[in-house]
Amino acid sequence: MKKILMLIALLCGALMLAGCGDKVDESKTPEQIREEIRNMDLDEIRAVIEDYQKAIEKKAAELKKEVDKLAAIPLTEQLGDEAGKLRDGIRDIKDSLEKLQANMAAYAEGLKK
Repeated sequence: MKKILMLIALLCGALMLAGCGDKVDESKTPEQIREEIRNMDLDEIRAVIEDYQKAIEKKAAELKKEVDKLAAIPLTEQLGDEAGKLRDGIRDIKDSLEKLQANMAAYAEGLKK
């Protein structure tokens, strides 16, 4: 049951992030963003950066929540399945957060130019 609830929570988080709009896309690479920026004006770039900031804030809150859950697990159970799944989820969230931050940095770089 816990596995199902964890999967549902992760899927809901992914759907919330996907719901942030077309402008926030983890699958884009910084190179793709640099190409995309060539066809954008300053206001559009600023709007996308703002969307990324909001998505990063949400993702950071999600990460904190999962880290707090892991910290609440007694030390004697830290090597168990539940803690392992939480660590896997935390790793996935961190990866996602890093992608969002890299993409936002690419937009910010384009804004400077």
